[in-house]
Amino acid sequence: MPMKSLFGRTFRVIERSLDITKKRHGLIASNIANLDTPGYRPKDIDFKGALKDALEGISVDLARANPRHFGSKVFYPEPSLSSADSVDIDKEMSKLAENNLRYRASVEALLRKLSMLKFAITEGGR
Repeated sequence: MPMKSLFGRTFRVIERSLDITKKRHGLIASNIANLDTPGYRPKDIDFKGALKDALEGISVDLARANPRHFGSKVFYPEPSLSSADSVDIDKEMSKLAENNLRYRASVEALLRKLSMLKFAITEGGR
């Protein structure tokens, strides 16, 4: 039995989800680190769009050092009225918390899939 069919689409979705949340965490952390940098524009990744494109195998026209690297899903959100040219720390922290929840949910889904696989391998504990 090939390994690809053993793990299937669910593992691919979880893997991509973990990759995207990791990349998004880095961008949000960069936004927070540049909180006081004049003219810095905060960056973000559209999680749902990036995951959909990653699963459909849609590629972009940018050169990549590794085929697993992300394409151009980074965007610059519109600045709010209160912080026209700076990073809003409250928004970034809420994005960070949301991203952390997505990451933890993906890890939990992975652990559950692996425990089901372990259960099947040990023949249900016989």
